[in-house]
Amino acid sequence: MKVSMAARLGVEGALLCVLWGTGVGSAREDLWTLRMPDTSILPSYVKASYLSRMSERHGGSHMGFQDYTVNVPFTDGRRSHVGKWLYSVQASMSATLMDVGGELDLRRDELWSFSLPVSMVRPLGEKERLMMTAIPRYAGDMVSSAHAWDLAMAVEYSTKTSDAFSYSIGLAASPRFADYVVVPYITFHYQLSPDWMVRMRGYQLSALYKVNDQLRVGPSMSDEGGVWMVATPRGQRIFRVRSLALAGLVEYDLSSPGKNKRLFNLAMGATLATTAEYCQRSMGRDPIETRHYHPGFYLAGEVDFRF
Repeated sequence: MKVSMAARLGVEGALLCVLWGTGVGSAREDLWTLRMPDTSILPSYVKASYLSRMSERHGGSHMGFQDYTVNVPFTDGRRSHVGKWLYSVQASMSATLMDVGGELDLRRDELWSFSLPVSMVRPLGEKERLMMTAIPRYAGDMVSSAHAWDLAMAVEYSTKTSDAFSYSIGLAASPRFADYVVVPYITFHYQLSPDWMVRMRGYQLSALYKVNDQLRVGPSMSDEGGVWMVATPRGQRIFRVRSLALAGLVEYDLSSPGKNKRLFNLAMGATLATTAEYCQRSMGRDPIETRHYHPGFYLAGEVDFRF
């Protein structure tokens, strides 16, 4: 399952790139090119998810949440380059509204995550590429920002071995928030037959049946939740929520024939296992308090134009 991170870069840096590329890039097209997305600065990905209130298995607390995420691209990563490296800059913003009570209490129920990514991609051939990503990120409750910042990194190799199978393997590092400083991950796309496809993308593993050229349906398993720095009576602590959800997935392609895909996904199901824990800010991120919850109802919808 993939590490919870997305590549990000600061707004100021993106604006400087725009100004510099406008004034100089045109004169040195072979060395530097900046292209804005065809849609201008509009969201390329939107997701909303809901987990119903769940009671604790062995305690007196309850928990549920709503999560809203928006990604906005600043550059077209397929047409912007520095030398032989393509680059992509986008922003990601998430608001998580917690529903907690009883023995589990938060100073603020609204948790935020802001990150502004930069990814550098080097094509290694027609079917291979190497990607390096820097991830400045804020994740916290807005009470205090002293320890809510992180600079994560990722290196990823991608290849397409055949028309039916492609995969990516990588290493991700998050000094502030991850369980381990460096973690391996993998994503893949496997066309089992003309009708069936198995895919690991983001936090979601799915098996989809092709109903027609636009509609696919099937089961999916996903990792929901997040990690933030929050204020507690004992000082700032890492607050981590993990929920494994099993759902039925409907995927519909909104694009016209011959155009880039524009996918609408709707998932509905239940959580299988959910935990909430406070962790130390030390290098080991040792748990101070861990709570486990009964299954709950899961619903998520997303629109993805990142193709």
